[in-house]
Amino acid sequence: MDRTTETTQSTPPLSYKLSLAGFIVFLSLTLLTIVDFRRGFLFAEYVRSPYSAYNPAQLTMLAIGAAGAFLCYRSLKSYEARETIPPNYVKTLTFAILGLLVIDLFTYRGVPAARALESGTLSANWLQAFGAVGWWKPVALAASYLFTVWHATVLGILLAGLALTILPIYLKTLFSRTGFAGTLIGALYALPQPFCSCCAAVMAPSYTRRGASTNFSLSFVVGSPMLNITTIILAFALLPAPFAITRVVAGIVLSIGVTYGVARLAERWPGAVKVELTDIAPGAARPSRWRALSAWISRWVNRYMGVFNVDTLVRDRKIDTPAALVNTWLYASIRLGLVLVPTLFIWGILAAAIVQILPSAFGNNLPSVVLAAIAGTLLMISTWTEIPVALQLIQSGFTGPAATLLVVLPSVSMPCLMLLGGSLGKFRVVVLLGLAVVIAGIVAGVLFL
Repeated sequence: MDRTTETTQSTPPLSYKLSLAGFIVFLSLTLLTIVDFRRGFLFAEYVRSPYSAYNPAQLTMLAIGAAGAFLCYRSLKSYEARETIPPNYVKTLTFAILGLLVIDLFTYRGVPAARALESGTLSANWLQAFGAVGWWKPVALAASYLFTVWHATVLGILLAGLALTILPIYLKTLFSRTGFAGTLIGALYALPQPFCSCCAAVMAPSYTRRGASTNFSLSFVVGSPMLNITTIILAFALLPAPFAITRVVAGIVLSIGVTYGVARLAERWPGAVKVELTDIAPGAARPSRWRALSAWISRWVNRYMGVFNVDTLVRDRKIDTPAALVNTWLYASIRLGLVLVPTLFIWGILAAAIVQILPSAFGNNLPSVVLAAIAGTLLMISTWTEIPVALQLIQSGFTGPAATLLVVLPSVSMPCLMLLGGSLGKFRVVVLLGLAVVIAGIVAGVLFL
């Protein structure tokens, strides 16, 4: 009897394996349809724009892919309710999903920027396509940017949901690595996660509680907005090549070189007691003015970021079977999307409004580069919005400040530094990190004067 049970648990029937294979196939069809909405290589375009290449046949493909994936998921769930599934099936599905998303993402990279340029959407007068004037221009800029990057946004959210759901389980032993190895692992882990600096900083305490090293935490917080795959692809698709290359090089330097140096100093600086953000109560005694400021800022930023709540997205959800993995992955992705997309739009409007004001005070000179470096380091914006901000400045002739903002806007912000300081308990470390970002931004800007 025991032997039969063990056989059933270790070897699911052929119907289960076919359902698992079918889910992967139908998911592939769904992702293929989504990328064809952008590239239009399967059919002659029925409606073509800078944002999509639509043909009615794509809706049929999308319906078949989504319905087939759902039916296979239900079949998997039904069998898993009765039997125990070996863990290798979860790992197989995890990396199959990851592979499909990466393939789709790099297929998206091939969307020609010329399609947008031909329509005027990315030219100096691209906002006129919406008939936007005056203060409606920031709204039009944010809306058009979301339409332009919708495919990368969808894939980035799905990748981030997968990273939150399952990858920490396989990489948990690596999070505690110190030294340069820990820094490199943090940067690599940030690649599929398109978070802004504040979102990444909110995640840092949870990783710290799981044993993550300072090297890993610093590299992940800076690397997530600077080195995630989608922002790199968008930079090369939308920006002139020299600016895109500068963006990537600066991301590598800050995420790996600078954070490694800061982490080394953090190990040598004694005295600071490590304080978790969850330990800072509104009425608790404060040992220093810095801690009081940290508690105040952390409290208000956490109220804003509470809706994001990435630390608890998957904490109590099961991922021990393929069906449970799919359920938790999609749940986390939807929750991320419900916050990331509105945040991207709102901060895109605010950033565009600021850019609309700044050119009157800007010049393409060193003082403007320094001003942009300091202001951009403190300002909080959503991930990827530095690209349209820089694009507008480039088209206005302010190449130096544009290069500076490409480096400093995404990497850190004042709320991010305060959250990170509260997590690590060493504010001199995050001050040093902020100064390093300012200097990197000034260097990048000077190169384009």
